[in-house]
Amino acid sequence: MAIYFFYSKAGKVVAVEKDASAHAGWLKQGYQKEFEEVEAATSQAALKRFHDIRAEQDKNIWAFATGPIFLSLIVLVVYIFFT
Repeated sequence: MAIYFFYSKAGKVVAVEKDASAHAGWLKQGYQKEFEEVEAATSQAALKRFHDIRAEQDKNIWAFATGPIFLSLIVLVVYIFFT
């Protein structure tokens, strides 16, 4: 299994096997290196894992944003009706 880096440009994500010479080429083409690195058998498997990681991050952000808001609304309703 190989380690893959990810480069993105205008919503397109490319998985590239870890290689120092390829890094400069992708940057020259205007791609931005992503933080994640994945160990996978193929580039398609690496891209699937990358998208799974990003989807999980989006879920975490949504849960963090909505959890306190929902709890605050419940507390407000209880305060209004029971005081």
